[in-house]
Amino acid sequence: MKLMTKYNRIGLWFTIAAMVITGLVYYFTISYILSGQVDQDLVTEEKEVLDYVKSNGRLPHVLDLENLKISFEPSASPVKREFHDEAFFDKRENETESGRQLTSSVVVQGQLYRIRIIESKVETDDLVRLIFEVTLTIIAVLLIGLFVLNRFVVRNLWRPFYAILHQITRFNLTDQNKISKVETGIDEFKLMNDEIASMSRRVNRDYQELKNFTENAAHELMTPLSLVNFKMDNLVQEGLVSDRQGVLVEEIYQTLAKMKKLNKSMLMLARIENRLFDERERIDLANAVRDALIQFEELFRKRGIKVSTAIESAEIVVNVNVLPVLLNNLLSNAVNHNYQNGKILITVSKGYMSIANTGTNKPLDANAIFQRFYKAAGSEGTGLGLTLIKEICDAFGFTLQYEFHKGLHVFELRF
Repeated sequence: MKLMTKYNRIGLWFTIAAMVITGLVYYFTISYILSGQVDQDLVTEEKEVLDYVKSNGRLPHVLDLENLKISFEPSASPVKREFHDEAFFDKRENETESGRQLTSSVVVQGQLYRIRIIESKVETDDLVRLIFEVTLTIIAVLLIGLFVLNRFVVRNLWRPFYAILHQITRFNLTDQNKISKVETGIDEFKLMNDEIASMSRRVNRDYQELKNFTENAAHELMTPLSLVNFKMDNLVQEGLVSDRQGVLVEEIYQTLAKMKKLNKSMLMLARIENRLFDERERIDLANAVRDALIQFEELFRKRGIKVSTAIESAEIVVNVNVLPVLLNNLLSNAVNHNYQNGKILITVSKGYMSIANTGTNKPLDANAIFQRFYKAAGSEGTGLGLTLIKEICDAFGFTLQYEFHKGLHVFELRF
């Protein structure tokens, strides 16, 4: 949910709740005040009755007006003086309306009489209703005004924020684009824009320095490794190596090969993480898999590995230089973690590819196998193969999953 929508909803519901509560309080307050006014009128009428009895020594005539009724009736017991609501019959309208009654008493010539004074509340109720309707109208106008304010005025206030956010979402290190300043009169947005623009410049500079360092370090490492390999070749060709030394030389060759592979993997990993392979094209995955299998045929024969394939035509969008790296690492992983005379099952279909291989008879740690330099027990790899595969999949939007199914280690890719 967008910030503006969230803000508008919270503000709208808060305003409605505040208005409703305020309206109800206002309604009951006005009703209480007007009811008190009616009670004052009843007290006035009661005082006039009592004054008349005191002056004349008898009850006044029964009064039956349109909005006021006064009646008397003998009472054998004391009468409690009280106010309460009572139905009032309006002869003119020929209908029952709401009214307010005062019950009191008076003694006339030794006889106790109950006094009932009823006054109509129609005018009071009409006034309260009118006030409440006016209040509701004001609330409606305020809500509409608040909506218009949030819809247009507040949105314009937040426009610089969304302009800055748009630049952030489009920011790409490989494009070397910078976040420009957005004209705004709001100090907070101006400060945010300045800080983000400054940060983007620092990030671009640091990225370029890291990129140059990675490439230079990789190339500089290749030179001494090639030199050591060349001198080892010269040493072997001179024939001055004993059998024991030959074993050591072979181990040195293996270490050099591992260092070269590790160097290439780290360089490739750095380039992929820095999104240096943005060029993409549509490639037939089936043909790419067949080409990769041809390169591994000799290794398959040497290990006695039986390869079964179910390959269908399937196009994917990927960098032409990255796809061979992905496939070679998948196949190398399937071979290196296999046993003699094992098997590999390869399936390729539209939007899907899986490589399953025999190996250890227990599942790998699915949470750790894609971490850098993680190696299973007995592995002689660099620990970057699966990490490289995972980074390639993430960079191009592929989904990579591992599972252990029916004694097979299965890596599934969905495109």
